[in-house]
Amino acid sequence: MDAVIIGPLALPAAAFITLIAFLTAVFSLQWWQKRHHLARSERALWLIALSGLLGARLSFLWRYQDQYPSLAAMLDIRDGGWWWPGGLLAIPVAVLLLWRTPNQRGGLLVALSASAACTGLAVVTLLALRQPTTPLPDVALYTLQGEPVPLQQVSAGQLTLINLWASWCPPCRREMPVLQDAQSRYPPLRILLANQGETSASVRRYLTEQELQFDFSLLDPNTELSRHTGNSGLPLTLLVDAQGNELARHFGPLSAASLHHFLQPHLPGDPQ
Repeated sequence: MDAVIIGPLALPAAAFITLIAFLTAVFSLQWWQKRHHLARSERALWLIALSGLLGARLSFLWRYQDQYPSLAAMLDIRDGGWWWPGGLLAIPVAVLLLWRTPNQRGGLLVALSASAACTGLAVVTLLALRQPTTPLPDVALYTLQGEPVPLQQVSAGQLTLINLWASWCPPCRREMPVLQDAQSRYPPLRILLANQGETSASVRRYLTEQELQFDFSLLDPNTELSRHTGNSGLPLTLLVDAQGNELARHFGPLSAASLHHFLQPHLPGDPQ
């Protein structure tokens, strides 16, 4: 499962697990402090969590520093640019805090243990709920001129990125220039936009106003691809091989760096 949808809110699965793990740690620590009649303080947990997030972000920026055009782009964490090895920075920080705060040691151990157990349970649950990967459905998309195009036909024979989007979706709009540039930057890759539920006039107007040009801009008026993926959140990006088998998916907006991270394991070369 790539996303957790709660009413109108859609969260990437990794963000949901991180949030649940942190809240579990906070509530566990508060319970322990109350039981031992200690003053309430979550400072240590915040330091551990922030060090892990900072390490994951900085390691991603170091790894893909040439993909960011400016410092402002590096500071924009909405691209989902995190690299898990950097998150291990939280471990020495936790050890240091356990050593330096003996009066809170028991509570921190309880909180961290509960958080680890909750993380494991959440991962197992989401994996159990994940739908098995299946080939692309035999459905027809439509050109902006209204002509039907079989999805399996237009995605066959080449590594293909399929982006599910809508013009009313701010994260979708934010990643459009990245996807446009990727058409020339990744020659082995076919990029196919599948607009979800909008009319040809709306899509054409948006692309014209934003001066965007795509080789494959198609319509999915009945949102059949969203139903196929089991995810109604946008934007959603699928990567499929030449036979139409799904290789990977990404929920949320893509920057040049996070797109490169997403594609890198599946490209024959490593374009810079």
